[in-house]
Amino acid sequence: MNLFLLPSWYPSTSAPLSGSFTQEQAQAIAAIATDIRVIVSLWGQGDNGLPVRNVPRMLRQLGWRLRQKHDVVSGDGNWWEVFNPSLELSERTLWGHARQFLAVNRRNFQLAQQRFGRVDLIHAHVSYPAGYIASLLSQEFDVPYVLTEHMSPFPFPHLMRGGQPIPEIAQAFQKAAAAIAVSPSLSQRVASFGYPAPRVIPNLVDESAFALGQPNSSKTVFFTLCGISEQKGIDHLLDAIALWNPPAEHFEFRIGGDGPERAAYQAKAQALGLADRVRWLGPVSRAQAPKLFIDCHIYVMPSRHETFGVVYAEALASGKPIIATRCGGPEFIINATNGMLVDVDDVPALSQAMQTMAMHWADYSPHSIRQDFEQRFSRAAVVRQLRALYEEILKKD
Repeated sequence: MNLFLLPSWYPSTSAPLSGSFTQEQAQAIAAIATDIRVIVSLWGQGDNGLPVRNVPRMLRQLGWRLRQKHDVVSGDGNWWEVFNPSLELSERTLWGHARQFLAVNRRNFQLAQQRFGRVDLIHAHVSYPAGYIASLLSQEFDVPYVLTEHMSPFPFPHLMRGGQPIPEIAQAFQKAAAAIAVSPSLSQRVASFGYPAPRVIPNLVDESAFALGQPNSSKTVFFTLCGISEQKGIDHLLDAIALWNPPAEHFEFRIGGDGPERAAYQAKAQALGLADRVRWLGPVSRAQAPKLFIDCHIYVMPSRHETFGVVYAEALASGKPIIATRCGGPEFIINATNGMLVDVDDVPALSQAMQTMAMHWADYSPHSIRQDFEQRFSRAAVVRQLRALYEEILKKD
């Protein structure tokens, strides 16, 4: 089977973590389902923005475009990437890009068929732009497509018109042979707009990258890893720590990641008198993350909304109990055997949950947590579901 993968987001030089879950899922399919050749369509996702109001940066981006080679096909075995460069003014200028997105992905699709033979199935990740482009390619080349939605929130506010998703998103869902949501809450949200409810297949985590282990610290270590934005609720985390006011000699709170609110939250921690308990780790690479999970006792992230939350699954792969909020994805991941849930924006409840977990983290079995993870979110568990769906679609086609 030739599977043409169309990712709206994908790791790049400028955004190495963007869409990493899409890349890892595709790599898992290629590694486990050895009769499926995965061909990823790339056009510079993450590197190709053209900021027209920032002339120096715009000139750099034009230089990027001129330096790129065309019709690049790279890979081996059953994992391949096809690349042609395309600049993007802004994802908010939607209709001006539809023709451009279609042209570059049509070229990539044709290259894939020239090199590997007929494409059997398209798998698009995120309804706009990839899902919409998949619908056009499907019609043009008579190939069915699967759509997986990841947006958080769904849809992004700038993709709404008059209380409804833009027509391109509607088309992406309505013409798909099958739609997938990464959590039940996201499936319900998609269905609320009148589209067929997507089936739920979660994101996966490469279990081989994460291991069980105990931290060396004599303190109880809480760990948070995320893009530091308002969505992730770091301000509530700091307020909850201040409300608890645990002694610095016994507790440490490590926050990894970077983002637009980092400086403001660091200032807030200072103002709350938490400088001796909160440790800011800065940007964390994919390779660094597993060791940081080992070095903590508890993972906590009180997000305002999550469609899934891959980092929660990574914590489970490391055998760590979790504190999270009922904000969509966590309800699908966290249960009584692996953590605690509190309501969004409920700082006192968050503070109390942290105090309770500090006393009882050792009651959670790392091996049980890991086993539950492997049954639900491991590469084998998720690829098995995807393969069954692909075969179901091709039998009907």
